[in-house]
Amino acid sequence: MPRPRVLTELDEWPRHQTIDTFNSVQTASPEWSDGYWHCFGDPAGEVNLITAIRLYPNTDVMDAYAIVSLDDGKQYNLRASRRLRPRIDELRVGPFWQEIIRGMRTLRIGCDDNAHGIEFDILWESKAPAYDEAPGVQYRLDGRLVAERSNYIQAADIAGWIRINGREWKFDFGDGWGGTRDHSWGIGAGTGTGAKPNPYVAPPLTPPDQGSFRSDGMRHWAVVNMPDRCLYYAFRLGEDGVYRASGTGRQSDVGVHSWVEYGYDSDKESFAYTDISISDHEWEDGFPRFKRGKIHLTRPDGGVDNFQLEVVSEPVYMLAGGYAHGWNDRLGRGVFRGELLVEGEVWDVSHPTKVFDDDGNEIPQMSGGGSYAELSTVYTNMDDPSDTGVGILECAIMTEFEGVKGP
Repeated sequence: MPRPRVLTELDEWPRHQTIDTFNSVQTASPEWSDGYWHCFGDPAGEVNLITAIRLYPNTDVMDAYAIVSLDDGKQYNLRASRRLRPRIDELRVGPFWQEIIRGMRTLRIGCDDNAHGIEFDILWESKAPAYDEAPGVQYRLDGRLVAERSNYIQAADIAGWIRINGREWKFDFGDGWGGTRDHSWGIGAGTGTGAKPNPYVAPPLTPPDQGSFRSDGMRHWAVVNMPDRCLYYAFRLGEDGVYRASGTGRQSDVGVHSWVEYGYDSDKESFAYTDISISDHEWEDGFPRFKRGKIHLTRPDGGVDNFQLEVVSEPVYMLAGGYAHGWNDRLGRGVFRGELLVEGEVWDVSHPTKVFDDDGNEIPQMSGGGSYAELSTVYTNMDDPSDTGVGILECAIMTEFEGVKGP
């Protein structure tokens, strides 16, 4: 007799799209995953915290991480992995947990006491409706599907506490702390397969699109929690001087990929900027680590929103979240590591682009090298300084920009 199907808590809801239960997904690819990416920061830049929980239904794994840089020049890292089933309904792995109090609006994200000294309990209240950054984007090579992704981004006001290595921060709504997030799902190349490409696939006849992560020039990707709205934009500025839309799902359009979404009770309409320019970008001591600069975003009505950007935090390097070779076993995300595994370490990130372990050994980073990191950044409207917000910014030089060379 065939084995009975497994019903999950989600199967109570009348939202099925196939005849299957929510215990499985529509593909057998081990690279399929679904999960959250949350960023939290304060206006002073003392804390730059990124945490994530992700499910890999076809490798039967759930993993999570918290990576946080402090103003002491250190990055504190914590990762956990467990078997997904039968506890598929629990968003919990090791010390990490997440509660969905009201979908798309109210969340609670936490990390309990553990041997690595990273703890937090944060209440998330969404600032505005989410933006569908990548509405089912597919990537093909010689006609073969190699990756596909959907994701939305959102900003929030937050309240709660964070405790790192004995230091504690408490904050409430209205204290200026900002929350931003990404929720994505789909097939990611190398995920769940040991961070290695399939060695049995025919070599491509055409070179793959390098996209914004490995293209020339410089790129921005940002989600910002402004007082009355969520601001998102992404672009890359090539060595040819052309601005091109970037971010997930946009890799080659001229201009900027952007969206402005106002609060739930606002009567203002959301919109996308029509053009972008930058000025006065400064870098740390000649290294490809962004310090400050200005961006100029053209609205559909022809007006321009001018923002001063000031990086306030130390960088957070995503390798420590388990991407690429970031786990101790160097096998990437979504790999079964036993019933439960918890690991972590502390890095020295005081150098503009180099990362060192406790023994002073340099730790090679992933694509984009040392310039590719997440920066907690304050955005100030130059025409209205009271219009100021905190967001997460990726600003990386891939090759060379204004005389500053990338890795």
